[in-house]
Amino acid sequence: MDFKESLEEIVLFELPTDLSAYQLLKHFESSRLAWLQNGDASSVVGAVLTPDVTDFAELLRDVQAWLYRSRLQAIRFEVDGRTYVLEARQPALTAG
Repeated sequence: MDFKESLEEIVLFELPTDLSAYQLLKHFESSRLAWLQNGDASSVVGAVLTPDVTDFAELLRDVQAWLYRSRLQAIRFEVDGRTYVLEARQPALTAG
């Protein structure tokens, strides 16, 4: 594995509290390389993408589901120097 290339593929998630950032870091614990950086206004969790072409989409879907379970509406994330907003993924409605 070429570490130089993999370290350029990082997604940064900005969380509103230290606790929520720590919980997201724990969520990533067994699935990907991630770290936490606490700041004055917010905390950031960084996650390294794998070379798999679907990894970015899988990461965002995973974090959307985590947001919903954590009762967070949305968070900002940064990739390739651009900032985006990721909203919680609502579970699909079933016919009943």
